[in-house]
Amino acid sequence: MPVVRSVVYLTYHFPPEVGGIQTRISKYIDRLSKRGIRVKVLVAGRIPIVQGMALGAEVVPCPGGMRRLPVSVKLVTRSVIDSRADVVHVFTGSSTLLGVYALAIAKLTGAKPVISLFGREDFEFAGVVPRTLFRFSTVLADSIDVNSAATGSLLPKELRPKVHVLLGAAEEPSKRTSQDVNSPPMLLFVGRLVARKGVDDLLRAFAMVRSRIPNARLSIVGDGPEMRDLVRLAEQLDLLDGVEFKGTLIGPKLDQEYERCNVFVLPSKDVASDPANEGLGLALIEASMHAKPLVGTSHGGIPEIVKEGENGLLVPPGDPDALAGAIVTVLTNPDEARAMGASALRGAMSRFSWDRATDVLLESYTQ
Repeated sequence: MPVVRSVVYLTYHFPPEVGGIQTRISKYIDRLSKRGIRVKVLVAGRIPIVQGMALGAEVVPCPGGMRRLPVSVKLVTRSVIDSRADVVHVFTGSSTLLGVYALAIAKLTGAKPVISLFGREDFEFAGVVPRTLFRFSTVLADSIDVNSAATGSLLPKELRPKVHVLLGAAEEPSKRTSQDVNSPPMLLFVGRLVARKGVDDLLRAFAMVRSRIPNARLSIVGDGPEMRDLVRLAEQLDLLDGVEFKGTLIGPKLDQEYERCNVFVLPSKDVASDPANEGLGLALIEASMHAKPLVGTSHGGIPEIVKEGENGLLVPPGDPDALAGAIVTVLTNPDEARAMGASALRGAMSRFSWDRATDVLLESYTQ
């Protein structure tokens, strides 16, 4: 089996930006560096706030745009050669000229070329240019790492022999807090506020939940282009006294939201205005690490985490009535909810640790 000593990443998404992709790459870097594997990260398209050494990796900014492409090409070439890279992993950007070039230089230098895909938006394009560039990337790549079997199933059949499924992971919280039995029931959503996340359906469902459980509360963690419309919808539904829009939270403040909720909800769906889908849903894994019952939609990779009747409940996407019914079922059956939460934690501990996720990542590099 080949030994991996040095990895070069190319990515257009990187901390301090917040998101599932950014979390995944930062955790991989941390775990790989702790195993003695050198990591260099080429952050394309912008100048990252975190420069130099970060997260156990050397970070190199690559300027964006066609005009600066020759500069970025030189940086990629020098980084791959100087690092004596065993793997060149295009984490995001497989439909870009720079991504294709990084895979080509990997081939030329004997490094293993790898790409990651996180959902339909990464490989279904209206334009000829990105579609052609992506096709070049899939030909050059020895491994196509996807975040769920659902994402892999969307790829053409001829590409599937290259596919490795790398489910996400989450950290176990450093401490847990006991819930106050007198606190009002709390629902939690965590994610980017875009239409495909289905927060509009959640608000409509929550209005129905409140008709059954008047003291219920909803915490919405995240930010995005739908924020203003969602606040307006909450106002129209007369929910502002029961809904908290928290904005983006990380670290202990986010852990606190998970700890105080009674059920975590991810109501993702397809929308015509957004080609993306829910490739997996890392927030579901984070909630599981806090032993919370889950309610999700049968969309994308969500059913690969939410097991009906075991760790949560699944409902059809885009159906606020069914969503409300599932939430009420969880909130009004505390013994079953605790059992689901315990099952969620057991599953997360066995399937979704970052150490286990890094093992699977390395398998995609060496097989």
